Amino acid sequence: MRRVKGRPRRNSGRRHRLEQSLRLAEARLAGLVSSTVDAIISVDTEQHITHFNEGAEHIFGYSAREAVGQRLDLLIPERYRQVHQTHVRQFAEGTQASRLMGEWRAIAGRRKSGEEFPAEASISKVKVDGTALLTVILRDISARTRAEEVLRNSEERFRTAFEDAPIGMALIGLDGRFLNVNGAMCDIVGYPPEELLTRTFQDITWPEDLAPDLENAQRLLDGAVRSFQREKRYLHRQGHLVSVLLTGSLVRDAQGRPLHFIAQVQDISERKQLEQALRFLAEAGPQLARFLEPRATLATVARLAVPALADWCVVDLLDDSGRLMAVEGLAASPEKSRLLHELLTAYPHDPSRQGDIVAGVLRTGRSVLLPESPVTAFEAAAEDDEHLELLRRLAPVSGLVVPLRARERVLGAVILWTSESGRHYGARDLALAEELASRAALAIDNARLHEKSEQATRLRDEVLRIVAHDLRTPLNVIALSAGTLLKRAPEQRATDTRPLESIRKAVDRANRLIQDLLDVARLDAGHLPMERGPLETGALVWEAVDLHRALAEARAIQLTAHVPEAPPPVLADHDRVIQIFSNLLGNALKFTPEGGRISVRAVPEGRMMRFSVRDTGRGIPAEHQPHLFEAFWQARAGSKDGAGLGLAIVKGLVDAHGGRVWVESQPGVGSTFSFTLPTSPRDGQQLTHHA
Repeated sequence: MRRVKGRPRRNSGRRHRLEQSLRLAEARLAGLVSSTVDAIISVDTEQHITHFNEGAEHIFGYSAREAVGQRLDLLIPERYRQVHQTHVRQFAEGTQASRLMGEWRAIAGRRKSGEEFPAEASISKVKVDGTALLTVILRDISARTRAEEVLRNSEERFRTAFEDAPIGMALIGLDGRFLNVNGAMCDIVGYPPEELLTRTFQDITWPEDLAPDLENAQRLLDGAVRSFQREKRYLHRQGHLVSVLLTGSLVRDAQGRPLHFIAQVQDISERKQLEQALRFLAEAGPQLARFLEPRATLATVARLAVPALADWCVVDLLDDSGRLMAVEGLAASPEKSRLLHELLTAYPHDPSRQGDIVAGVLRTGRSVLLPESPVTAFEAAAEDDEHLELLRRLAPVSGLVVPLRARERVLGAVILWTSESGRHYGARDLALAEELASRAALAIDNARLHEKSEQATRLRDEVLRIVAHDLRTPLNVIALSAGTLLKRAPEQRATDTRPLESIRKAVDRANRLIQDLLDVARLDAGHLPMERGPLETGALVWEAVDLHRALAEARAIQLTAHVPEAPPPVLADHDRVIQIFSNLLGNALKFTPEGGRISVRAVPEGRMMRFSVRDTGRGIPAEHQPHLFEAFWQARAGSKDGAGLGLAIVKGLVDAHGGRVWVESQPGVGSTFSFTLPTSPRDGQQLTHHA
């Protein structure tokens, strides 16, 4: 009986302990529910609020007394209430014990003040005594949403600033690989984004600039600097160099570990080119001013242009009458130099060639820019297949032809071409070439003025010398002959005319000398009067020969003429052509020994007529031939054969007619002096540009 009576007491104690534990657990749960910052709200199946914790009071602004018994709609914005009621009812009737609310769309709560706020919530369901009890746990995520929005805005600003930046931007991994690049960066180096992202910054950096880049990257990793800035060069996808200003920095995570580099890249190629151009011109000025001889200036221009501006260069210089007088060529490579020399030797420039690019620049004084090599232009300019082949082997890529202009006159042209460098000229290159040509033209013009000044000084000195020496000789003859006559009786003067003949010859010689001096002065000043008209070629030759036949026969010299049948007439001044022949034949008679031969020949050559005077005299040494047509040269050399004006006058007269004069001579064999004159159109033909 004791055992039976004691069992209820033990059961009663156990139940008491269980109830006590349950009350303790409920208290703990109630404390947890009450103190949590999240809103914990319970509703019945009719969606009336049965529980409203402190977190809910804080979030929604209602007290528990105000909320309990109200429908859950109180806490939901009006536009969502109908949908929310349906979802809660479906959940209550369904089999799920819990789920996250807002799986398909964002949810929002409504505070007592009417303010709406973003939220996230879950709902659970339990049955107590067969009745479903729904509990919602809701969290106010306004702060997080604002933080996320700030972060999104920050990321969007960074993305916009990164992608739309006017300078190149790149994120670069610690291994040097590009992680992200903007459009400006791709434009600078010429790569599309997808291709650049497969490369490293080492791949596109000019090798000479790589070591400083790696050193700066290590300084960033070591924390020695926060950023660095330097000028460097990238290799463009097309092969040329791009100068940039690089600013580099390093991004670290919250723990200070390095994540990636940020590179800001500014293209400064234009600035560097401008600096180089200014430096180039600053150095060019003194070099061009060093020389007071036009040909030396041409060589300096070519040397300055290659390779700074061109792979090969040709400089043409015209004389005062517009004819080509000097050509200078230079190339960057030995092979190109050989080809250029071969081209200029075999096919000299002809500034009068119609349709030629250089001829057009010389004629108009306007520059020509050829960004791409015009194949058709070279084909049109080539004289034959060999000429075209030489042009092709020079491999021109892009060209510039700029005039040498000074004092509104075109002195020549500078022709620049690129080939192996692959460089293509643009407007900036044209401006630089024109500036170089302008300075070169000024130097050439100054050299010519200096040369003319020296020539004027020499002319003055030579005139004084001739007046003092050469003109004194005929004056002495006149004085002596006149004195002889005065000493004789009148009957002797009448019978002996030799003193009078000496006076006449001396006067003639003095007149010729004075006339020659006047002609040289007029030629030098460009004021020699010319009256040109069509003249019969054969008649001119025979007239000149007949004037000198008596002198030739007196010395037993055979004088002949050869004129083709019906030669074209020449457009010339009759008296001046006779003067040319007289000077040449006079020289030939002077230097041809008795019994020798002199021949005059006329041969048509295109639009010109070539005349030649050939003798069998003593010939002219090769070292003297370049000076033959200089005024007073023989006198300066100490020769007693004359004042040295005859051949200078010949050259001046031929030049004034638009022809040219030259000599071919071999000591002991003889000399041939040749000159050309333009032909005149026959009746019914129009004058050409040579007329």
